[in-house]
Amino acid sequence: MQIDGLDNGHIDRRMLLKAVSGTGLALGGLAGSVGVTAQESDGERTLLDLDDRARFNIGYATPHGAELAREAANGVVHEIDPIGAITIESTLDAVQDLAGSDHIEFVEIDPVYRLILPPQAVQDRDPTGQTVPWGIERIGAPTAHAAGIRGESAHVAVINTGIDPTHEDLRANVGDGIAVTPCRGECETAWDDDFGHGTHVAGTIGALDNRLGVLGVAPEATLHSAKVLNSNGVGFASDVALGILWTAAQGYDVANMSLGGPFSTVVQDALEFAAERDVLLVAAAGNQSGPVSYPASADEVIAVSATTETDDLAVFSNVGPEIELAAPGVDVLSTLPNDRYAELSGTSMAAPHVSGTGALLAGIGYSAEEARTFMKETAEDLGLPPEEQGSGLVTAAAVAERRPKKSGRKTAP
Repeated sequence: MQIDGLDNGHIDRRMLLKAVSGTGLALGGLAGSVGVTAQESDGERTLLDLDDRARFNIGYATPHGAELAREAANGVVHEIDPIGAITIESTLDAVQDLAGSDHIEFVEIDPVYRLILPPQAVQDRDPTGQTVPWGIERIGAPTAHAAGIRGESAHVAVINTGIDPTHEDLRANVGDGIAVTPCRGECETAWDDDFGHGTHVAGTIGALDNRLGVLGVAPEATLHSAKVLNSNGVGFASDVALGILWTAAQGYDVANMSLGGPFSTVVQDALEFAAERDVLLVAAAGNQSGPVSYPASADEVIAVSATTETDDLAVFSNVGPEIELAAPGVDVLSTLPNDRYAELSGTSMAAPHVSGTGALLAGIGYSAEEARTFMKETAEDLGLPPEEQGSGLVTAAAVAERRPKKSGRKTAP
């Protein structure tokens, strides 16, 4: 897959994997075998032997490097020109020699990424009239709305399982989309949501103020779907990278990433590409009660932890020095496909509160860096350790005191 609207500018990057003295391959400890996802459908891991086929991301320094990667491929999955990379299907045996070439900058197995959601039962809710979810109320979004700040002209990409474009509480706000992993089943568009997670995230960011369902943080923001995860909530790092690059190419203001996986050079280069182009990057910290997951742990990204209605840290939330902000993430009521609503918990549900607040700021002219600084400076101290709350609870109400800037934002199509 290629992304329209991106130049072919090359980002300098470190040498991640090179042959030692011209022989061998340092593939994250790979020798004769390595743990690698072999099946996209369920994300089960298996051992990769020298002659097993898998997906690899190859970073190239020259056009000849790209040609070498193609020659080693059984099939080309993605051409990722803006960051000088290509994703191929190949065997370990075939790609080993690439790492010894001066035309190649890195070789990595294309790791699996998945949605950020702890195990839980999903029970549909049927709101009467319009319900303001407790998290929207807690961060003070209605105060910003009352001041006329509602996310108008802001554009937010939901990099996830898709968005239901026909949902009664979203359809007027849904813009464009890209299907890196196409929707399966009964789908209105290729980037429709065949899992439900992306639609839930989208509702927290920008559900309409229409006397129906729920209310989002930025009810007049435009929501765009970068569908990078399949109907099981699973995808690959290269898919996520393409979603990030597409967001930057379109000139969108905010990217919400309620997903996670291992470090990947193609994702990292995509994050750097987007950050340089004024995209506010927000990600869920993860739900393993452990260290902050990637890409939330990247310097370019706002890592978000999850809090409860009593302002405690959610028991599942990951923590660490990378946490910048906390947000409501337990029993969050939002949209699901087919005009449904449900409460879900997870840092996946916390991150869109921050993305929505970023959209409020983008709508009044704040750059990504200005919005990031503002949210940290105005966050509410919950009395939690910094590794749990970062600067504190994101506070959309503080945006009500801001005057629109006359310049500083690009305009997305």
